[in-house]
Amino acid sequence: MITRAFIQKLLATSFVTSLVGTRIYPNVIKENATLPAVYVFADGMEDQGCYDPESTKNGSVEIGVYANSYADASNVMSAIRMALDKFSGVISGVGIVIMSAQEVADGFDDKQKAHIKVVEYSALAEAR
Repeated sequence: MITRAFIQKLLATSFVTSLVGTRIYPNVIKENATLPAVYVFADGMEDQGCYDPESTKNGSVEIGVYANSYADASNVMSAIRMALDKFSGVISGVGIVIMSAQEVADGFDDKQKAHIKVVEYSALAEAR
């Protein structure tokens, strides 16, 4: 539910899709996927007990970019950050408030020969 909402937000953002098309995947980017591509991993979201624990989650959402060049990875990450930093709204029936973002160390995947950039968002999400 939360992963799908983040993916829908990115797919609805023209300056993101102009760089990656529809190559935004839940959890992992499949081997041999056309790059650049993005993954959204929301398993860091946990029940928020002080609200409705059935529908409210708090925690982190990781979004990663794999690209053939570091410049491409940086461009895609910049577009994602413009779309999501300080975002607050409802997507696919999920209310999302993004509180902060932190990029982690850049990487390189030897197997896929791809540059990697990752941002972790601290967020609150509530199914409506």
